[in-house]
Amino acid sequence: MKLKISKDAINAGLQRVLPVVPARSTIPVLSNILFTAEKGNLWLTATDLDLSVRACVEAEVKQDGATTLPARRISSVLREIPGPDVEISTGDREVSEVRSANAVFRLNGISQEDFPPLPSSEGGTAYTLEAQVFKAMLQRTGYAASTDEAREILNGTLLAFRDEKLTVVATDGRRLALIEQELEFAKEDEGEMVIPTKTATEVIRAVGEEGALRIHVTGSQIAFETDTLTMLSKRIEGTYPNYRQVIPAQSETRMAMDREALLSAVRRVSLLTSDQSNSVKLSFGKNELEISASTPDVGEASERMAVKNSGPALEVSFNPEYLVEPLKNLVSDTVYLELSDDVSPGVFKSDEPFLYVLMPMRMS
Repeated sequence: MKLKISKDAINAGLQRVLPVVPARSTIPVLSNILFTAEKGNLWLTATDLDLSVRACVEAEVKQDGATTLPARRISSVLREIPGPDVEISTGDREVSEVRSANAVFRLNGISQEDFPPLPSSEGGTAYTLEAQVFKAMLQRTGYAASTDEAREILNGTLLAFRDEKLTVVATDGRRLALIEQELEFAKEDEGEMVIPTKTATEVIRAVGEEGALRIHVTGSQIAFETDTLTMLSKRIEGTYPNYRQVIPAQSETRMAMDREALLSAVRRVSLLTSDQSNSVKLSFGKNELEISASTPDVGEASERMAVKNSGPALEVSFNPEYLVEPLKNLVSDTVYLELSDDVSPGVFKSDEPFLYVLMPMRMS
């Protein structure tokens, strides 16, 4: 293998795959990144066996070939090495030479033959949508997934392809985030799958904003592909709960609020909460909302803001973290809160096909 490549380009490519490399592994080659030079491109591949990412970077390839190099070490070298361009060549015994300006590094690698082959993403069922649309759907919902390993099926995000729509859902049993997008696919391609939280996070981080994203589902694997990136992940097996039954059919009261103002106020008031008293109270009056928190041995805080509310006065308490997460991930100027009373779930909505169901906390 012998190539010349822009330092900025190869570092950008490494950042797309590096987070997948396991911090510790009993299999040495998994701590390495696979470098494959062919047809004017350098492909960088990393895997932890559950999730694999392959990114393409344009390069001047003088000789095709492949090797694996220690991920953290090569990343550090390429970040600090001088000069705008980098030359990489591999000789005998998997020793790779990295040159830039007056600097020369020689790194010991592991043969590409020891690197686990990636699962095939051919065949199966395929869907296509805009990459930035899919990334936004994951951002609007993924934070609500559970971290409780006892309920593995909730440790991920549901992708439901039904009724000419893609519905993305995440829930931990105390809250639920859902967003929908119209999408064309054949009736026989309807189906559901759950992707791990790490996979959703890496799709958001590594997939670019432009162009189409192709989703391939084959057996227990799911692949996300663009022209310069392939991500393959294991799915979480099991049956996802019936999320529709926890969404209230109707609510007595609907309030309209400025999203940024509500987000800022909740953040400020929650500064005086604690692990033992972790709730903020929303007190709705006529066209006014008071957000307050009171914590023994800490203090109390309150802030008022204007809202649109023509319904009765109502008080309800929520976990402030669970309030902040949807508000900071939405982009619409206005959010709507639908409530029936202080013990029934509250439903946040926006001007896009999004909703967030949140269980209230008991008020003392």
